[in-house]
Amino acid sequence: MKLNRKQKETTLKLIDWWEEEHLLSSEQSNELKESLEIKTINWKKVAEYLMILAIISVVTAFLTLVADEWILELFERLFNLSDLAILILLLILSAGFTFGARKMPSHRKKQHISMQALLVLGSIAFGGALNYFGKISGLSGFGETFLIVIFAVHAFFLSWFFKVILFSGIGWAAMMLWLGIESSPDKNSESGWLGMNLALRYLFFSLIPLFTGMWLKRTRKQVEFARLTERTGWLFLWLALWGVALFGNHNTIDSWEEASSLSLLPWGLLMAGLGVTVWFAGRNVSNKEWMWMGGLALIADAYTQFFLFLWEPLHPALFFALLGGSFWLLGRRAEIIK
Repeated sequence: MKLNRKQKETTLKLIDWWEEEHLLSSEQSNELKESLEIKTINWKKVAEYLMILAIISVVTAFLTLVADEWILELFERLFNLSDLAILILLLILSAGFTFGARKMPSHRKKQHISMQALLVLGSIAFGGALNYFGKISGLSGFGETFLIVIFAVHAFFLSWFFKVILFSGIGWAAMMLWLGIESSPDKNSESGWLGMNLALRYLFFSLIPLFTGMWLKRTRKQVEFARLTERTGWLFLWLALWGVALFGNHNTIDSWEEASSLSLLPWGLLMAGLGVTVWFAGRNVSNKEWMWMGGLALIADAYTQFFLFLWEPLHPALFFALLGGSFWLLGRRAEIIK
């Protein structure tokens, strides 16, 4: 059993007490003590962090290169790079990174993180290639935004082919981005898509991955993909609900500032009602994840209403004093949870 240093000390004291009370023999006591180990550094996590830093460094280097006009001019003089040449270069890089990931032995779990890093770099290159393809083709409107869907399909394919669940999340994020862009007010009317602002639209869009994940879980196919899909839906649902609780269905800051806190209260009650419902549903089916989501939603909604109703009437010193007091109470409660 692997424990941290404090947990091991507590457990050793407990084993000694059991031995003193004759609940354990000396042989059993020694056996238990020998089974205890102090947790060491999680090298897998270290590797993940280092790979993330490597990806960030490569991307930063690329962006710095692109942003530097002098370097761009130098490249243009030496190679006379056109948009088509950059497109081909990015496609070659994408294929190269993907091929490199494919060549890595799939049975070696220690190399799984390196494979993910190569796939991320390949995916970034593919996204850049799509961007240049849009420029060359002169795409606009739906055709231009549809490139995001192609990127999402590419991410889903990588997730399925390489069994890397990360790209399922990237694919769903791209799909949700596309839905948000396609339903933006400038594409329809000033009042928004079907009279809904961005937060309210995403409240309905989030049901797509949520119900898809729930359905896949019932079929017991692609379990990991189903779990991530459902969690993606929940994430967008709660973020959208929080946005609606804070801004209501207002499309502009001016209209929101003119609205009264009381007029926004029904949206806050909607979030609170769903939070309570999810909490009780989780309790009935012994789903701790649902209970945590419902509880956090209630806390977030409570602080949102606290801000909406008390920011203007109270003096800033009193407002932040009450806010700090509430955080202290929550911290104390969290401290005693076993």
